[in-house]
Amino acid sequence: MATPRLAFAQKPSPTYEAMLMNCIDPRFSTNTWAFMGTQDWQNLYSQFTIAGGPIAAVAPVFEAWRKSWWDNLEISIQLHQVKRVIGLCHRDCGAAAVAYGDQIKTNPAFETAKLTEALRMFRDEVKKRQPKLDVQLGIMALNGAVQPIA
Repeated sequence: MATPRLAFAQKPSPTYEAMLMNCIDPRFSTNTWAFMGTQDWQNLYSQFTIAGGPIAAVAPVFEAWRKSWWDNLEISIQLHQVKRVIGLCHRDCGAAAVAYGDQIKTNPAFETAKLTEALRMFRDEVKKRQPKLDVQLGIMALNGAVQPIA
């Protein structure tokens, strides 16, 4: 008896939108997922999560980690043809304190300035290596609100 052949329709490949670079802090997992959903990118982005997120790609103290980030971005571009990188830092980040000192924990203006500086450096590095990618930056508050960084 012959086995019937099943015909499967080929699904078109989805269009992926972004590569998200964010921090490992579990307090922000749900809020980060929700933020990406507000952009209509649920299940349409790659994610690289490391202590400090974008800070890890630019702060001297984390230099040894950088190759992993850049390699992951490259493979995400190859596999998913992402159009942009999203760099999210967050308030009250322990890795930011390691990178920039304890003043970041007690001085909100200093924290904002250092996170903004790190994010802009991150954008500059992405654009230098991948000039066709759009880069969007933000600082996430403890309540999940994201402050965009230009």
